[in-house]
Amino acid sequence: MCHKASMFPKIAVLSLGMLFLLTCIGGIPSIRVAAQTQSVIASQGYINLGMNSTIVTTAPSAGTYTVVVQKPDGTKLSINETFASAGESQNATFGNASSSFGGIVDQVGTYNVFLEQANQVVDTTSFYATNELKVFMDMVNGGTCIYVNGVDRGYKIFPRFYVSYASTGALITNRTKGAYVMYTLPNGTLANASWHKPNTVSQSAVGFYIGKYQPNWNDTNVGPWNPNATAGDAYGNIVHYHYIGVPFVISPASLSTNITVVSSKTNQTLGGLGNGTAATIFAVIAYPKNAESVPGFVAPLDSTMRGGKVTALVGWGYYNATSGAFGGGKTSGGQIAQVSMSYTGKSGVWEGNFTVSSVPAIKNGTSYEVVVNSQDKAAPQNTGSASLSLGSAVASPPTTSSGTSESNISLWAYAGTTIALIVGVIVGILARRPK
Repeated sequence: MCHKASMFPKIAVLSLGMLFLLTCIGGIPSIRVAAQTQSVIASQGYINLGMNSTIVTTAPSAGTYTVVVQKPDGTKLSINETFASAGESQNATFGNASSSFGGIVDQVGTYNVFLEQANQVVDTTSFYATNELKVFMDMVNGGTCIYVNGVDRGYKIFPRFYVSYASTGALITNRTKGAYVMYTLPNGTLANASWHKPNTVSQSAVGFYIGKYQPNWNDTNVGPWNPNATAGDAYGNIVHYHYIGVPFVISPASLSTNITVVSSKTNQTLGGLGNGTAATIFAVIAYPKNAESVPGFVAPLDSTMRGGKVTALVGWGYYNATSGAFGGGKTSGGQIAQVSMSYTGKSGVWEGNFTVSSVPAIKNGTSYEVVVNSQDKAAPQNTGSASLSLGSAVASPPTTSSGTSESNISLWAYAGTTIALIVGVIVGILARRPK
């Protein structure tokens, strides 16, 4: 919406122009505004407990003045300052117990400052003290120190806490008197975070307090972790931090699995399945090694200490790990054999034997599959799953015993004799036909 311009701005401009003209020709004396100087100021108006504030006094005139600081509880501390002339300044520090006022900033609230002369208040100012701290937290993994939202068992995870003063933003460090940071582990217990110096490798150009959690293979604290922390110093500054972001999740580990299938007849690696195939499945199953594994985590899956259980399935078509079945939906498939696997006692090697009398024909785009699933006795369990694709193989002729071979030879001899007799009879008949 548009509005018609007012005439007031033009009149104001004209009046100012006339004033300027009159001033120039001496009709109206020039106006001078003198700057007002505050006689007492606190150069640090917002500080944390244990910090100092500098009280700057500028004398209105020569003489002796009293500077009084009244703490939030009403306690007053004072000093006398003598000035030789007006405009002279002097500084005094409040917060050092051994000098100036002899008092420290140990109460939250407003500290009122009075400049007095002959029991009369000349000027006043104030500063405020807080006990508030700020916390920023991030989480990194071990070894590579990259930011993570959680880890699997076997990985170290490190919460890092950056604690600063609300008034100045300065970080609490290992040089801060009585500094401490405590945080909650996934099970809710408290642990102390330690000081970590600045380290550009760990993505931080400043120091921080760092915690650590190392979930081993059977750690029971699996699930979301929302760390809380309490930080403070010797002066009474404190913060209770509650992490409210996306939880950091500790998850079960995925076991590594390597599969080999060997022909029971040739002891060679099997490339395909056919009718009458007999084979042995070998699976090497272990806990995976990462950049900085938890001590004692990396080991083979055995049947005793870690309570390993391993099964193998032989089938064709797509294997659905959720349903534990081959095929489904638009994909055809089915199970051929289920194989019981046993631990050999050799560095995570499990084996199982199977024989198939006949196998279904597979189409292009599908294959026979050997799937090995494993788990341990942790709660919840660490699991592993891997598959190996096999093609089609030409069926080998059945193996026969020596008795069966002799019977076959006798049968062929009998058949040969019979055929010879039939041929002889036919020749005789043809010879007797009249010509």
